[in-house]
Amino acid sequence: MTSPADPSGDLATRADVDRLLRAFYQRALVDPVLAPTFETLAVVGLDEHLPVVGDFWEQILFRTTRYQGSFTAVHEALNRQHGLAGERMERWLELWCAAVDEQFAGPDAERAKAKARAMAGSLQRGWK
Repeated sequence: MTSPADPSGDLATRADVDRLLRAFYQRALVDPVLAPTFETLAVVGLDEHLPVVGDFWEQILFRTTRYQGSFTAVHEALNRQHGLAGERMERWLELWCAAVDEQFAGPDAERAKAKARAMAGSLQRGWK
């Protein structure tokens, strides 16, 4: 198993995606900048949310077709409610990239960070 202090393997499977998401959300749910954005998730429950987000990231990284949601619509609604642009988006990226770096090393781990940056940029451009 990959140690958080010494990432030795690439992000390669759905189990890896799930592990990454748990590491990220453990931080995001208690982060002073991001916690208000995730209040609803804290009530609904992480176990309900993770499979959907896992499907999304599995599709982004491994080109599966499991994700059936609307990424843009969900985040537009969150932005209207919580103002995701600017500091919150930067903090999200910071926590995401840190979680990736602590868990994994390799081309797909780098791609997970690059895709997150690209999605964040695209969302924020659409919100202006």
